[in-house]
Amino acid sequence: MPHRLSACALLLVIASSLHAQRFGGTPPGINWKQISTDTIRVIYPEGLDSQAQRVATLAHYQASQKEASLGEQIHKINVVLQNQTTVANGYVGLGPYRSEFYLTPSLNNFNLGSLSWVDQLAIHEFRHVEQFNNFRNGWSKVFYRLFGEEGLALAVNASVPDWFFEGDAVYNETVLSKQGRGRLPLFLNAYPALWNAGKKYSWMKLRNGSMKDYVPDHYDLGYLLVNYGYEKYGLDFWKKITQDASAFKGIFYPFQKAIKKQTGLSYEAFRNAAFDYYKNNPSTGKASSGAGEAPALQLDKNVVKDRLYPYVISADSVLYLEKAYNKRPAFFIKDKDGTHLLGIRDIATNDQYSYRNGKIVYAAYENDPRWRWRDYSVIKVMDINDRTQQTITHKTRYFSPDISPSGDKIVTVYAGIDGRSELHILDAVSGEKQTVINAADISLFTDPKFISGDSIISAVRLNDGRMTLAVSSVSSGSSARLLPPSFNVIGFPWVNDGTVYFSASFEGKDHVFCFKMTDKKVYRITNWPLGNYFANAGSGKIAWSSFTADGFQLQQADESSLSKELVTEAAVETLRPAYPVAHAGSITEIVPGELPSRYFPVSRYRKGTRLINFHSWRPYYEDPEFSFSLYGENVLNTLQTQLYYLYNENDRTSAVGASATFAQWFPYLSIGTQYTFNRSAVIDNKKKEWAQLDSRAGISIPLSWTSGKTFKQLTAGTNYFYRNDFNRGFYKDSFAQNNFSYLHHYLQWSQQVETAVQHIYPRLGYRLSAEYRHAVTKYDSWQFLGGGSLYLPGVAPSHSVVLTGSFQQTDTLNTLFGNRVAYARGYNEAYFSRMWRTSVNYHLPLIYPDWGFANILYIKRIRGNGFYDLMKVYSRDKTATADQRSVGGEVFFDTKWWNQYELTFGFRVSHLLDMDFYTRRSGATVFEFIMPVSIFPR
Repeated sequence: MPHRLSACALLLVIASSLHAQRFGGTPPGINWKQISTDTIRVIYPEGLDSQAQRVATLAHYQASQKEASLGEQIHKINVVLQNQTTVANGYVGLGPYRSEFYLTPSLNNFNLGSLSWVDQLAIHEFRHVEQFNNFRNGWSKVFYRLFGEEGLALAVNASVPDWFFEGDAVYNETVLSKQGRGRLPLFLNAYPALWNAGKKYSWMKLRNGSMKDYVPDHYDLGYLLVNYGYEKYGLDFWKKITQDASAFKGIFYPFQKAIKKQTGLSYEAFRNAAFDYYKNNPSTGKASSGAGEAPALQLDKNVVKDRLYPYVISADSVLYLEKAYNKRPAFFIKDKDGTHLLGIRDIATNDQYSYRNGKIVYAAYENDPRWRWRDYSVIKVMDINDRTQQTITHKTRYFSPDISPSGDKIVTVYAGIDGRSELHILDAVSGEKQTVINAADISLFTDPKFISGDSIISAVRLNDGRMTLAVSSVSSGSSARLLPPSFNVIGFPWVNDGTVYFSASFEGKDHVFCFKMTDKKVYRITNWPLGNYFANAGSGKIAWSSFTADGFQLQQADESSLSKELVTEAAVETLRPAYPVAHAGSITEIVPGELPSRYFPVSRYRKGTRLINFHSWRPYYEDPEFSFSLYGENVLNTLQTQLYYLYNENDRTSAVGASATFAQWFPYLSIGTQYTFNRSAVIDNKKKEWAQLDSRAGISIPLSWTSGKTFKQLTAGTNYFYRNDFNRGFYKDSFAQNNFSYLHHYLQWSQQVETAVQHIYPRLGYRLSAEYRHAVTKYDSWQFLGGGSLYLPGVAPSHSVVLTGSFQQTDTLNTLFGNRVAYARGYNEAYFSRMWRTSVNYHLPLIYPDWGFANILYIKRIRGNGFYDLMKVYSRDKTATADQRSVGGEVFFDTKWWNQYELTFGFRVSHLLDMDFYTRRSGATVFEFIMPVSIFPR
């Protein structure tokens, strides 16, 4: 779980990764259009012409800029605008080379700012395009020529650290705009939080993160280092560094050597100088102890916990949402008798919720089971008295709901697929829409709160990216501003007795402020310099959360005890970043409305465009087979193709093959064929020589959806296989042609709850599967395999009990199908007509070393597993049985290699309780290494 207000941790668990391509995820009914130039092709759904024109305009503007350039290379990029998802994101990837913009904006103003979301995506992501374009040089270019786009990705990831990629893109969005994350206090306070707490982490821990402690991510680290490099050494500094590094001028540690060459400093000295630059900035310092500052409530120092969005229920009780590294997000009440769990929250991408009169209302995440680019944000209402919960909207795009004082209405932000933002007033029971509020000058409503049944306050983003507080009338639909607009971010308003409490970045710090309706003045009421959010007042108390290196700490004080410092109008209107943005005065900012508008011709984009799109080729070895494959995928992710050559060392055979999977329609359609040359075997003292053609065709239905507290997956399909043997050689007429076909049917179903950072397996979940293979021509042969897993909680929050079972049975007359059941651990695998196995596992973390060496290997966690396996095998006629039992333990190392690649390996000790059929020994102790199936993803 990241130590921010977003839901990035959840997004790693949602069925498909949101930083990667979603194969076959686009609903087929979308009509695509395109803007195609020499620099960019923007592919977008019909109706998003203005957004597409803006993306193309900004791309061309950036491509023409020379300040802070990384080079002159331009390679055309395909950018796909996705408007069906409710998640705010974007990426540029290789294999295939493309970018996707997720057009629904983030409603948390403090995370990403208030600029136009399309502008921010275009500025940030196109910088990644420029990076990939200009890092295609030297040995990186050689890798591109040898292995395609995946080869280029491997080279640039090995030579240029990920912190530079994101730090440079954040710098770009900051220096080219009026705001950007480099001017947002929440983003800039990540490292001061560590310094303030006296936490001195190693460089490798800062690079690779931790499952035990809060560590800022590579965005925070990257911006500080990139901004310092530009400030200290000039606008061409990083161009020189990355050109040398991506060219591998210095085979080992090319980036570090480039730093040494350009600065005269070692890599370590450069980093330390950068950190000292920020530490010595006057804005970075310890928290003041001004009058009225409330002491933090007791924090569990053993586990990072965020306590978010407190609500004062009474003078001695506070409701809040808690997110911890070892537990799922849940609602709690803290009162004079202690802390009480109300219930686990449903899966959500936004942590914001509201509370009034015994009711919690929040937005939860759901998705379309088949089309993974289409998901929803639905409204949930929980009664804290009887702990019941209802879903009152379905397949909606609603965010940040609030319930009215009377409890009969809910106001929520609506974000349309066309980019519209509105406030919708819903019936609190049925969820039916009653009223719509919108305004021509407001691009996005955020954080709405009822003042009364007819009055709503919200933090609004204006069309030019500035923010203010606005009060809207439910009856008239009109909106009026309370504060002068500015690029300072504002959010989380709450009104109590005529006073508006809210968080804002005035004077370069996120504090809680209050606005008096009577005198129309703004006052600061908190002193903690690292960020204060979610203020809520009632019953004479005020509560809020403060950002620290150990989690968001809950604060509470008497409302009357807080000092109030007047904030000038100039401070409200002026954005003052905590750290200077390097060369901000010498680079022209992109100001909405001032950038010369361009019109690019629009045409239809056909879904069949470049279906066959080979982008990479890769050698691969897994004993005993060597292969060389060409991989392809089209821009809309509807067809994956592969051509390959394969050599088997044991058989000394060569094969060529091709496969394709088409996912534009409801079922996936797949085909494949492999032709194997020069197979041979000795049968009855005669050498049989033949070539073998194996072909297949199949359909599959992959469904995955999220609702309530669980992720669910259902996959069903059938494959048809046909084998042709072509006899060769002297004895070709002595053997019959071995031609036959068979069907393979499969069904898989799984369901699991959300996982936290330290969870090895889900606390609750299960998985069931069944497969059946049977010959349909020539032979009468079949095989059935079934299995299941059950995940249960262990003694501690991060422990897991995993129970597994499997059963396999095959015919005994013509055994065509190989063994597919996992054998009891420690034994040499054998194949019997009937086999079943059950296993008990207890997984637990042993230690979080957060240790590495030489920027090569980093160990995040060492974990253990104790197991017992029972396997029963049957004779051919099922009349005799034997047990294959073992007990033992496993130790796993969860690691990162070269600060990039997640890899788990370990070792196992198994004690055999029965006889091994191959060694004919019982009571043996077997030691094994547990290696990943593949080090490189396929």
